[in-house]
Amino acid sequence: MRTLILALLIFASSSIGELELTVYNKNLALVKESRVLEIEKGVSEVSLPGVPARILPETVHFHSPSGELRVLEQNFRYDLLHRESLLERYRGKEVRALIEGKWETVRLLAHGSPSNTGSPLGRILEVNGEIHVEDLILPELPEGLLLEPSLLCLLESRRGGKHDIELSYLSEGLEWKADYVAVVSPENRIDLQGWVTLNNQSGRDYLDAGLKLVAGDVNRVQSRNYPRGEKLAIGFDASRHGFSEESFFEYHLYTLGRRTNLLDREQKQVELLESRDIPGERDYLLRSNYGQMDTEARSLDVTLSFPNRKGEGPGLPLPGGIVRVYQEDRSGQLQFAGEDRISHTPEGESIRLKVGQSFDLRGEHRVLETDRQLRGKIIVSTIQILLRNHKDEKVTMTVLEGMPGWKEWKILSTSHKGEKESANTWKYEVEVPAKGEVVIDYRLRIS
Repeated sequence: MRTLILALLIFASSSIGELELTVYNKNLALVKESRVLEIEKGVSEVSLPGVPARILPETVHFHSPSGELRVLEQNFRYDLLHRESLLERYRGKEVRALIEGKWETVRLLAHGSPSNTGSPLGRILEVNGEIHVEDLILPELPEGLLLEPSLLCLLESRRGGKHDIELSYLSEGLEWKADYVAVVSPENRIDLQGWVTLNNQSGRDYLDAGLKLVAGDVNRVQSRNYPRGEKLAIGFDASRHGFSEESFFEYHLYTLGRRTNLLDREQKQVELLESRDIPGERDYLLRSNYGQMDTEARSLDVTLSFPNRKGEGPGLPLPGGIVRVYQEDRSGQLQFAGEDRISHTPEGESIRLKVGQSFDLRGEHRVLETDRQLRGKIIVSTIQILLRNHKDEKVTMTVLEGMPGWKEWKILSTSHKGEKESANTWKYEVEVPAKGEVVIDYRLRIS
């Protein structure tokens, strides 16, 4: 029966039609393409070139909308034409070689780098129907070597002629990330611009492709068999052919409103969103621990926060990425102020960025006294926090004091008003005058 099938094999041609590309955050893309096959009735072997080199062959789905084609077998072929693969096919066979200035018929026993050079010969030329590899002439191109990775399908057709098919598969080597630029004014008003950065290392060009992006962490099963190396109202403007958004499963799907090209080994940036005049807050933060002893004053962290709510901020589901913060200097030139990474942030949440550390604000934490009572089961400590402001204007500083959340603790007395923010955090917000200092004292009992 196998002999009969092979006797009926007819190689058919195919052409690529519409192409759709859905790219995920982590080295994965779904490729969907339509093709037209020219095929005869019966059993035919069809070559489908142009698939990416990093395709996951086990994910290929072949669909015939008419139902007149049936897939009997499918194979992924990646034995590509290059010098080593070509000469390996001629090992032990007769070829013509240039010997002492004359072309002689010889048998090729081995191949590799020529002597005294250390670099492989790489040119493959076709001259008058003959294949030249530097100083060898091969009689013909052997069967089985491909110019590009291809899917080979054994198909059974009910009729001859043209057939529309739909092909979909997963490929590694494609990924995207979000990058943001935040320009902040001295009054802490923020202009936010988001960009999508696409990276194609899949081994294929995607021309005139529809593009969709999935934001979210899609679970993937790690296989040892194939080791390979929310609604955007402001920025997603259809009239600008930007991205539109929709909820998809437990993720967010962003669709580009125009077709685009993504070439192999190319990094491309596409505008994702733009939101202006967002109200922000600049905070100065000292993090310390109840038992901490500073040997010298520390700089306070500078954070920039803004709401992600409609009417106040972007009000958009923001994909995770790096936010780079800029501010104008006195001459009006933008200067880089710092950067931080945000996680996927749904609408309604707030965003806080750690931009850097303040040059002019200092804090110091000291333990002045520790008393142990009742055989060491109760500890009473006297703690002091010094806050210094070297700026020309007053500043509100926030102190987050880490507490032993696994034990019972209580503030017995304090020089400044504070509050219990959580089971392991005590919080102060203190206004420090220009060129001034504030000293916070409190007594803590731990039992």
